[in-house]
Amino acid sequence: MDIDGILGNRDSKLGKSSIPRRRQWVKRRETWLVILGVILHAVYMLSIFDIYFKTPIVHGMDLVSPRFSPPAKRLVLLVADGLRADKFFEPDLEGNFRAPFLRSVIKNQGRWGVSHARPPTESRPGHVAIIAGFYEDPSAVTKGWKANPVEFDSVFNRSRHTISYGSPDIVPIFCGALPHSTWATYPHEFEDFATDASFLDEWSFDQFQSLLNRSNEDPKLKRLLEQDNLVVFLHLLGCDSNGHAHRPFSSIYLNNVKVVDHIAERVYNLLENYYKDNRTSYIFTADHGMSDKGSHGDGHPSNTDTPLVVWGAGVKHPRPVTAKDHSDHVLRFIDQHLHDAPTPKEWDLDGIERVDVNQADIAPLMSTLLGLPCPVNSVGNLPLGYVDMKEEEEVEAVLANTKQILNQFLRKSQIKQSHSLFFKPFKPLASYSSMWNQIEELLSARDYKAAMQLSENLRSLALKGLHYFQTYDLLMLMAMITLGYIGWMVFLVLHVLQAYTLLPGDIFRKEEAVRQKSNTGKAQLCGCLFMAVVSVLLFLERSPPLYHAYFAMTIFLWTQILNEYKFIKALWRYLHGRKSDYVIKLLALGVASVIILELLVHSFTERKLYTWCFLIVGAIASIYLYKSIPWRSGIPVFVCLTCWFLSLFTLMPAEIPDNNKLVNASGVMVIVIGLTGKWLDLKAGVNRFWFGICNHEKRQPRFPMLFQLQALLVGLSSVMVSLSTSHRTEKQELHTIHQLMNWFIAGFSMILPLFSENGLLSRLNSIFLGFAPPFLLLSIGYEAVFYGALGLVLIAWILFENSLLYVHKVNKSSASGKNLGEHAFLENDTRYLQLSDMRIPLTFMVLFNVAFFGTGNFASIASFEISSVYRFITVFSPFLMAALLIFKLFIPFLLVICAFSAITKLLEVPRIGCYFLVILCSDVMTVHFFFLVKNTGSWMEIGNSISHFGIMSAQVVFVLLLFALTNIYTKDIEIRSGSRDSRKVM
Repeated sequence: MDIDGILGNRDSKLGKSSIPRRRQWVKRRETWLVILGVILHAVYMLSIFDIYFKTPIVHGMDLVSPRFSPPAKRLVLLVADGLRADKFFEPDLEGNFRAPFLRSVIKNQGRWGVSHARPPTESRPGHVAIIAGFYEDPSAVTKGWKANPVEFDSVFNRSRHTISYGSPDIVPIFCGALPHSTWATYPHEFEDFATDASFLDEWSFDQFQSLLNRSNEDPKLKRLLEQDNLVVFLHLLGCDSNGHAHRPFSSIYLNNVKVVDHIAERVYNLLENYYKDNRTSYIFTADHGMSDKGSHGDGHPSNTDTPLVVWGAGVKHPRPVTAKDHSDHVLRFIDQHLHDAPTPKEWDLDGIERVDVNQADIAPLMSTLLGLPCPVNSVGNLPLGYVDMKEEEEVEAVLANTKQILNQFLRKSQIKQSHSLFFKPFKPLASYSSMWNQIEELLSARDYKAAMQLSENLRSLALKGLHYFQTYDLLMLMAMITLGYIGWMVFLVLHVLQAYTLLPGDIFRKEEAVRQKSNTGKAQLCGCLFMAVVSVLLFLERSPPLYHAYFAMTIFLWTQILNEYKFIKALWRYLHGRKSDYVIKLLALGVASVIILELLVHSFTERKLYTWCFLIVGAIASIYLYKSIPWRSGIPVFVCLTCWFLSLFTLMPAEIPDNNKLVNASGVMVIVIGLTGKWLDLKAGVNRFWFGICNHEKRQPRFPMLFQLQALLVGLSSVMVSLSTSHRTEKQELHTIHQLMNWFIAGFSMILPLFSENGLLSRLNSIFLGFAPPFLLLSIGYEAVFYGALGLVLIAWILFENSLLYVHKVNKSSASGKNLGEHAFLENDTRYLQLSDMRIPLTFMVLFNVAFFGTGNFASIASFEISSVYRFITVFSPFLMAALLIFKLFIPFLLVICAFSAITKLLEVPRIGCYFLVILCSDVMTVHFFFLVKNTGSWMEIGNSISHFGIMSAQVVFVLLLFALTNIYTKDIEIRSGSRDSRKVM
């Protein structure tokens, strides 16, 4: 058979001379491919920060001074950190309400409602929303969610003076760099979860009371307190600390609700007696709620629903309602929950009008009450249900709120237009100036109702415009990155087809291959010219440097694909000429592969999918083997039972409970598995279904006592687990000799597999025993059993592939000529890849991900119990502890890759070719995770979405490094049933 060009020449005259050249070409290209893959994935991984995590904050907007007289001279903001709405409004078991003062305010003096927070429901984002009027800046991910990376405006900035007392984590955010402020915080040491944290609230009140008392003797302080536009902010942390430590149903937390109510009462009485002018406004609210487990951060109503009580100067009085239990000034709230449920009866407030707001709406409410310009970065809507103003002043207040948001829109539009050659404006606001003039005309004509409606419509459009410009480049960047990933995957497929598959000799003739080379220069020239044009356009638009990298990478990949135009065209003709059943088989394989990979994507959030996967696969594989080989061989039953055994682990909790006895039992199980493997290696070699994986050499082993030594180390590790754990549970210090023994056992055991026999089963059995001691020493519960279960499934995989190999040889033995044609071999006794070999990388992907999620969530190291490292180190050392945890997680991966390498040797398929297919599969998942990255929700949800994308992006390097590491153990494996033996049998 004659096969020309890049597929390899098997002509009798040219074959020998072309093999070295072909080998060099493949080696050079694969080195280049790996380097390209590393760079591509690193660059594309950074793209999510340009797409999803750009800051919405811009600067350079003018302040919008309101055109009405302020109803209040000063404002008091009381924020009870971590106070959830239901615990504030509902009565206790005796029927008494926990906040009697604020309830009397609701019924007699002011307005109330529920303030809806947007996830992440954390303290810093919540306070920023209340005081500055915008929600979490996605770019805060670059600061580890610890701070806002971009400076922003706030109500405090616009005030004449701000007085603030509270937590050192909150108050300095707003007052740390504010010159016109008086503030103080308690030390971090005060935040002790072992005590009742309500004293922190009392501390804040005492500081403020002391300030007022000092003003009676300090004229300068007196004058400062008597000026207008004064803001007082008391941060009350008690509920949050007590909720974390004792849960929100505890008596300590519920008593803290009474404490903050009493503080609100004392602040009110204190200020009313001090000023006696009825010109003070009061706002009581919370930054977030608290879940039943004592945590917060996500979008559950217990975290997003917080109380809001407003009273004092400029605030409407209570209004009874009959038809509707509460009025909403927005149709849907920022927490994305439906809010059409009536006020709970137990709150006993269903007869008083309730006005719910989004949390960011509180900022424009405070600005309006004080007559200040709204914070320039605010996206809140003024809740008119709270302000007590004349109709004309209400319109002016809404108009000021609208213009402030419109100014942000105009500034973003200006910035984007100045950087864009092909600017696309936000069409609904193309004629915003005419809308503004129309509002002014309606005001002049005293048509306040129409002016109000038009102002609110303009405000709504401005908010949509802000979102438009925030995501202006999103579609372009996502399309470019997606095209890049697709180009990379296409290029991988082309390389595997060219280097590792044997296509018919007439796929293209020699002259076509020559023309292909002549067209390469044209494709490269076109690609360079196109890249030059794109680079100039990006430069003129002053795009970030990474934009150039995204475009350059994508254009480069597609240029390389165009270089293979003749090959692609010939391949298309080849497929077009094949029978329809071949094309159907090809499409079916593609669809099945995508379905499997999509299930793996969903398994990152739903581990139970693996349970169903292994239950179904175990049954199907055993039935298939039962029809192919005799049942008495035991292989069908073994494959089924091992798959079903492994399926149990993804039903177990990710938080592994301590179970020392289970770890010891796992040590016994590992030794039993090792003994069984050793016996089979020596006795089962004559069985034709075990042919090739057993040790057939009868010579004396190099180290006859190696197996006994490895089994002894596994037993010693189990003893050390019990010994080390008993010391820890009895609060005794772990002796240095014990730590040294643990380190020695773990390290020495991993070296021993290098001295085992070269047979497939004997070497893998030795690797399994060699990594068992460190894994057992790092285990605390059922994950130790998982190690044994995973090892059994890997052996089942090898037996399944070996059985398929035997059946294939039997079926093809009668057609030796055809068999030799279909099984042409590459160099080093590895054959070309076939369509059916796609099952190998797919199976690897499933098992590799099971190693990820079999005993936890690899996306978060925090989901693994740190106590598992105490047998090696007891002194806190974060880097060493993290290294031990990561090493523990890598051990199952090493087993999977060792089995994968052994199978490639058993089936005589090129391992590097299968590696590229693994990367192809992982990149299909990477593209999906690219679209699943989140920039809203809890910090954990956002972080997990980033880590999932990052894990898959890093596999091009991660898997390759593990391949290189495991090659130390697997490179010496010898398979008797190689290509020469196969041909002799036939």
